Amino acid sequence: MGIRNYENNLFKDYEELLLKFETQEKLLKETNKLVKNLNKTIETLNATIEDLKKINEEQAKEILRLKTKDNKDSSNSSKPSGTNGYKKVITNRREKSNKKQGGQDKHSPHSLINKLEQFINSGDVEEEIIEVNKNENNKNKRYIEKVVIDIKITKCIKRYRYYIHEDGKYHIPECHNQYVQYGNNIKAISMDLMINLPNSTDGIVQFINDISNGGITLSKGTLINWENNLANNLSSDISKIEWKLLESYYLNHDESQIKINGDGYNVLCACNNQYVRLWPSKHKSQEALDKINFLPQFKGVIVKDGTELYNKYGLFLSQCISHIQRYLKGIYDFINHEAPKKLALFFTKYNNLRNEYIEAKKERFSDNELSDIMREYNDIINEWEFELRNDTDNYLFDDELKLFTRLKYDNKKMDSNIRGDRDEVLYFLKDFNVPSTNNAAESSQRGVKIKQKVGKFRSLDGANNYLIIKSCILTCKKQKIDILQSINNAFNNQSIFE
Repeated sequence: MGIRNYENNLFKDYEELLLKFETQEKLLKETNKLVKNLNKTIETLNATIEDLKKINEEQAKEILRLKTKDNKDSSNSSKPSGTNGYKKVITNRREKSNKKQGGQDKHSPHSLINKLEQFINSGDVEEEIIEVNKNENNKNKRYIEKVVIDIKITKCIKRYRYYIHEDGKYHIPECHNQYVQYGNNIKAISMDLMINLPNSTDGIVQFINDISNGGITLSKGTLINWENNLANNLSSDISKIEWKLLESYYLNHDESQIKINGDGYNVLCACNNQYVRLWPSKHKSQEALDKINFLPQFKGVIVKDGTELYNKYGLFLSQCISHIQRYLKGIYDFINHEAPKKLALFFTKYNNLRNEYIEAKKERFSDNELSDIMREYNDIINEWEFELRNDTDNYLFDDELKLFTRLKYDNKKMDSNIRGDRDEVLYFLKDFNVPSTNNAAESSQRGVKIKQKVGKFRSLDGANNYLIIKSCILTCKKQKIDILQSINNAFNNQSIFE
C-alpha cells in the first residue's frame, strides 16, 4: 500500500514537472519571439535614428548656408552694395598700414592754391581785378591779394546773317535750317547732365530753367531728340573705340542686369585703360557676344570674373582676384577655417608686391621668385584640403567646396565634375601687363545702374543711344579729354578721338 502510494505520488510529481516544463518551454518560445520582434523594432529604430541624423545634418547644413547667405554683403560675396541694406558696419579687406593720415609724400596737393593755375590754364577765363579801399595815399603801397574762383552764367543770342553769294544763292548750312534754334553749348550741358551725371529729364529741364532765370524752358522731347542726334553723330567715334579695343593687349569684360521698359536686359562691357564700349543685350550668352563685331576676332588677354561666358574668346584668360578675395572672406567670416584667410592674405601680399615691381619698372617676377610663390600657394591649398577632410565642428556647405576645387585644379585637369580656374586666377602673377582685377569693367557699368535710380529706359533704341554716348564719355575720362567740349564738337559733327 505504501509502495503504491509512493508510485502514485511520484507519477503525480512527474506530471506536474512535465506541465511546468511545457509551460516554461511555451513561455520561452514566446519570449524568443518577443525578443526577435524587439530586435526588429530596434533595427528599425536604429535605421530611423540614422535617417534622422542625416536629416538633422542636412538641416543644420542648410541653416548654416541660409544664415551665411543672409549675413553676406558686398564685402564677402558677389552681392552688389545696394543689397547691404541698413548694415552699419561693412567690413573690408584693407589691412592697417603705418602710413599717416592725409596726403602721402608722392601725392600731388589738391588745395585751391594748386588748382588756381589749373583753372587759369583751362582757357576761357574771365579775370576781374577788384581794388578795395584804394586811394591816392596807398595806391603805390603793398597790398594783400585774395583770389575767388567762380563761374558766371550768362544768356546769349547769336544772330547769323547770311548774305547772298556771287552765284545768287544763300549758302545756309544744314545746322541752321530753322529760324530760331538752340545752340550747342546748351545741348552739351544738357547731355552732360543727362548721360555723364545721371539726372532725370525733369531735373535737367528745371536746372536749365533756373540758370536762365526762366528764360529757357526745355521739353523732354527736345532732350530725347538731342540724345538721338548726339548718338548718331558719335557713330564714327564708336567705330574707332571698337577698333582700338580690338588691337589692345587685354580687355576687361563684365556684364550686369538692367531693365528696358520693364523687361530684363543686360549691359555688356569691354574696356581697357584707354577705351570703353557698352552694349545692351537681351540675353547674356556667347551667341549674344558673337554679335559684337570685334570680340570674336580679339587675340589678346581677357580679364573677367568667374563666369565661363568669355572662355572661348582671346588667347589667354585672367580672373579678377578681388572676386576671389570676396568669396574667401565669405568663407572665413562664417566657418572656422584658417587656410581661406591665409589665401586671401596671399593674394593681397603678392598683388602689392607686383604693384611695387611695376612702379619700379620691373616686367615680371624672376623664375625663382615665381617658383617660391607657387610653392607657398600650394602649401596653403594643401592646408585647406586638410581642414576640409578633418572638419568635425562645422557643417561644410557647397560654396566652400566649389571655391576650393576652383583654386586647386588648373584648366587642364577639368572634366565633367571638376572645374579648375587655378591658371586664370594666378595669371596676374605671370603677366604684369594685365590688371589683377576686373574693377575697370565694373566701374564702367556703375553709371548705368545709377541711371536707373533716377529714370528708366523706355526702349531698346533709347538704351542703345545712352550706352553709345556713355561709352564715349567714359573714354574721354580715361584719356583726360574735356567732356563738355567733346560733346559740343560732336554736335558740330566733329570727331572726338583722333
